[in-house]
Amino acid sequence: MQKRIISLLVVAIFLAIPGVVLAQAGATVRTVTDGNINGVITLIQVDQDTNLLGFVLSTKDGEFVEVSVDDSTSFGLENAAGDRWIAVLGADPGEALLRIRDQRERFSPITVTVGDGVAITVVDREQGDLEQNLGFLFAIYLVTWAGFFFYIVVVSRRQRNLAREIRVLRGQIFGVPATDAGRA
Repeated sequence: MQKRIISLLVVAIFLAIPGVVLAQAGATVRTVTDGNINGVITLIQVDQDTNLLGFVLSTKDGEFVEVSVDDSTSFGLENAAGDRWIAVLGADPGEALLRIRDQRERFSPITVTVGDGVAITVVDREQGDLEQNLGFLFAIYLVTWAGFFFYIVVVSRRQRNLAREIRVLRGQIFGVPATDAGRA
């Protein structure tokens, strides 16, 4: 019985920490009416029936942004195993809360599209511009292959020089001219 009480206290403290951190930091939380926001979930807002009401994002600029959700908010989130979940909050509110908690626990960045003060979509943050990254990949690939071919040229020259020196040494040892030493 004591273990259960201690476990419940630990869970309650763990869930209260983000709110305490916000209160202690004296941070101002702003709300967004329209646009896209990227950040990490720091606080999840639920009602008495544990229905998701919204969450607070911490942006890369150190701002805290409050985002509200409603039954039409659509989600497209992955869990740690890479399983993608796409649904609307009204269709599966319990799963939405689990996925949002998972995102918070993993400090996984998300992108939220907000319209009229309510989240329209909540998705995993895009990791970058793929086409720009492909240019860098091609450049590194090109440099790597150029280095490889340069290495082959250098090694083949050294091998020819060694073969020539071996012919000369054989000629000196066996008394054969250098041009015929390779056949001895």
